[in-house]
Amino acid sequence: MTTATPHPTDLVPAPLRRPVTVVAGVAVVVFAVLAIRYAGTSAAGRIDIHVDEVIDPVGSAHRWLVTHATVFGSPPFVVLFAFAVAALCLGLGRRRLAVLAVAGPGVTGVATTLLKPALGRTIEGGFAFPSGHTGGATSLGLILALLVISLVRPGRTGGLAVLAVGALAAGGAVGSAMVASNAHYPTDAIGGFCTAVIVVLGLALLLDRIPPVRRHGRPTGHDRAPSAG
Repeated sequence: MTTATPHPTDLVPAPLRRPVTVVAGVAVVVFAVLAIRYAGTSAAGRIDIHVDEVIDPVGSAHRWLVTHATVFGSPPFVVLFAFAVAALCLGLGRRRLAVLAVAGPGVTGVATTLLKPALGRTIEGGFAFPSGHTGGATSLGLILALLVISLVRPGRTGGLAVLAVGALAAGGAVGSAMVASNAHYPTDAIGGFCTAVIVVLGLALLLDRIPPVRRHGRPTGHDRAPSAG
C-alpha cells in the first residue's frame, strides 16, 4: 500500500496531519449534536442562557467594540480579506494556500447560508444556526494560522497552538460580538465555528493529497527539491 509522501508545500505538515484530522472530526460531532438539538427551535437553550449571562454585561459596557467587531465576520470583509491573503500567498509562492484562502471562506459561507434554512433555527424571526459571521471570521483565522505555519514550521505542538490561537481569536471575538448584539445565540456561534473548522481543515487535508504541479518532469517554484552539494 502506498502512502502520500510529505512535501514542503503541504498545507498541513505531516506531524500535524493526525491531530488536525481528529480536530475536524470532533468539530463534525459537535456540529451534529447542536444541529440535532436545536433544529427547528427559536428559544435559547441551557448553554445559551449561561453563556449570555457572561457575555451580555460585557457587550453592554463595550457597545462600540461589539458593533465594530461584527464587521470582521461580514461577507464583504471576509471576501476582500480572503482575496488579499490569497494574493499574499501567491507572492510568497504558496499556491495551494492561495487556493485555500479563497475556497475555505467561500465554501464556509455557502455552507452556513444553506444550512440555516435547512435546520430552521431562528432568533427574532431570522435564521440563526450556524452563524455565518462567526464561520467567516474563523475561516480567516485558520487561513492566517496555516500561513504562519508554512513560514515558521513551528513543529507539532507549536503548529497546533498557532491553529488554536488563530481560530479562537478570530472566531471567538466575532462570535461573542454577534451574541452580545443579540443577532445569534451562543450555540449558533459554536455551530459557525465548527463549520469553518470542518471546511477549512477538511479542504486543506484534501488539497494536500493532490500531487504538486510539475513542468518538464521537474518540480516548479516551491515544489523544487533542494539541490545536492
